[in-house]
Amino acid sequence: MTSSAELEVDADGIATLTWGRADVPRLPADAAVDSLAGAVQRVATDASIVGAVITGEGTTFGFGLNFEALLTITSGATAASVLREAVDRLNDTLRAIESSAKPFVAALAGHALGVDFEIALACRDRVMATGDAVVGLVDAKLGLPPMAGGALRLARLVGVQKARAMLVRAQSLSPTQALRARLVDELVTPGELMRAAKRRVERSQAARREVGFDAFTAPDPDPRQPARAAIDATLAELSTVPYDAALDAAAARFVDVARGPVARSMVRTLGIGVARANALARRPAGFPRQVFRRVGVLGAGLMGSGIAWVCARAGMHVTLVDVSDAAAERGLSRLRDQEKAAVAAGRSDADASRAAFARIAATGRYEALRDVDIVVEAVFEDREVKAEATRRAEAAMDAQALFATNTSTLPIGGLAAASVRPDRFIGLHFFSPVPRMPLLEIIRGAQTSDRTLAAAMDFAQQIGKTPIVVKDARGFYTTRVVMAYQAEAFDMLAQGVPAERVEAGGVATGMPIPPLALSDAVALDLIHQINVQTRIDLGGAYRQSPGYELVGRMVERLGRTGKKSGKGFYDYDGAGRKLLWPGLAEAVGGATIEASVEDVRDRLLAAQALETVRALDEGVTADPSEADVGAILGWGFAPWTGGPLSYIDGQGVAAFVARCDDLADRYRSERIRPTSSLRKIAARSGTVYDLNGSL
Repeated sequence: MTSSAELEVDADGIATLTWGRADVPRLPADAAVDSLAGAVQRVATDASIVGAVITGEGTTFGFGLNFEALLTITSGATAASVLREAVDRLNDTLRAIESSAKPFVAALAGHALGVDFEIALACRDRVMATGDAVVGLVDAKLGLPPMAGGALRLARLVGVQKARAMLVRAQSLSPTQALRARLVDELVTPGELMRAAKRRVERSQAARREVGFDAFTAPDPDPRQPARAAIDATLAELSTVPYDAALDAAAARFVDVARGPVARSMVRTLGIGVARANALARRPAGFPRQVFRRVGVLGAGLMGSGIAWVCARAGMHVTLVDVSDAAAERGLSRLRDQEKAAVAAGRSDADASRAAFARIAATGRYEALRDVDIVVEAVFEDREVKAEATRRAEAAMDAQALFATNTSTLPIGGLAAASVRPDRFIGLHFFSPVPRMPLLEIIRGAQTSDRTLAAAMDFAQQIGKTPIVVKDARGFYTTRVVMAYQAEAFDMLAQGVPAERVEAGGVATGMPIPPLALSDAVALDLIHQINVQTRIDLGGAYRQSPGYELVGRMVERLGRTGKKSGKGFYDYDGAGRKLLWPGLAEAVGGATIEASVEDVRDRLLAAQALETVRALDEGVTADPSEADVGAILGWGFAPWTGGPLSYIDGQGVAAFVARCDDLADRYRSERIRPTSSLRKIAARSGTVYDLNGSL
């Protein structure tokens, strides 16, 4: 088997250890660690070598964890000692790098995340190339603490409190941010990277640079956050036990957490599921990959300008079209202001930003779309406005170019009616803010061709978004489930559950925003408008819920439209502070009912999980893994669960069904009444995932 760590020694006795090859197993495989250990041992014992630079192939540094192998090695049938032995081998190797009399310097040409950055942290110095790469210990995103002492090394470098903040937030830092935070010692251009790293080997002092740190007391552990509890326990030991003993204890905690249900669910969804989606596993076969070079974006508002920006950062030339040259330029100007702030804060690279802006042209002329490969329409969420934009764009576009509409609620079939080539028409639902949100929901209309779907997935990959594919239906997948989350909260209010209790239950789910605050941010008048349109579309089949009746009353009679107006479920002041509206109980009607935080939490989770099951039942989503990926990346469904379908399986389908029946009976909520499909699974002690999406 080809070595994953190759060593070359130059005439000055400086070894270059190139770490990470695609043709060998990734960590925690024996071959990867043994190869690294062998190279480190040679540096230590070869008298002709004065020190070493560790770098990666091309623009990578290492190659991270093998999630499939990690799930296998943490299965119930595998002894914990197997994983512990793999972690100990890596720990021993990093300890050898760290304690070596000969300096090791990490040369970071690209992303170095998780265990890859742990290798870099064990080195005496770190040199990083400028550009778009990021570094950090982001393992908590997968429900894991650092594998091999990374928490301890980070704390010794930047201090306990700063380290804890980076670790529990799973923070990744740009080159400028990493330099400011002291995670790297020097920034250089990519062409200067290896020379700068070798200079550091030549000039390196024997002592490692470390900061002092205060004693740290771990807070009470949260059972939903075992990785955070392990990180806290490790940091608390830093000032109380010898370093080697702390490394040993950290390794034991990693093994315990990795074998637990939270980490396994998160690794399955956010490791394997995301990787599978990013690899375009559901792309229709038989079509050559399409490379997009020119993109048209209709609408220079917040969403459109964000789409234009991610395309430009991906190297595409963008034509940003609005109703006039001035309107388009205003959108571009807002982007410039945002990027100036991002560059000043170190979140963006100045050279990369300048290059991206040079690729964006703002205009009011649809004729400028003549040479684009795809048009992404992001105008106002109104059928007629979108239809007019479609007709004008298609009149100017090449016949083979794709047309994509960005919408969160309007059915693609209805929007495609305005197109003269519906086979080239597709939905691309971006999430706001576009530059930060990783998900792209691709909605296939009834007439969308396989070729168009394949090309749309290529586009998603090229702009760095994680795509999921869903069938055209009301609310598609993500919007309908978010609406179930909100609607259950509205019904609770209408029933008399205090607003404070509703929001406390939302916080207890582990989701980023409780439901009433989320609804204010979305805008209550928009939610009411969508409900009114749904009532018109469904006609006699529509049933008004008490919660939506309450929202309509707040908007139409009380003028409470949400955060944008300063008054919704909350009152907002000009300084960004908010308090629940004191008049809410009176607006509801004064009735109150008792409901525990646990009941509210479980109602909110169940409403989303069951709506996800219904989407799977109806074929809107076709893969449980994609549904879970979309839930966590799209609207922040409680990550500790692994997603709504993993949440059901994690509870046990029979137990979940029983809990939902109990809540539905006690609170008269049919939204959380289990589906017949789930009852069938429960009857045979099965799981949702085992059925592979066929309920």
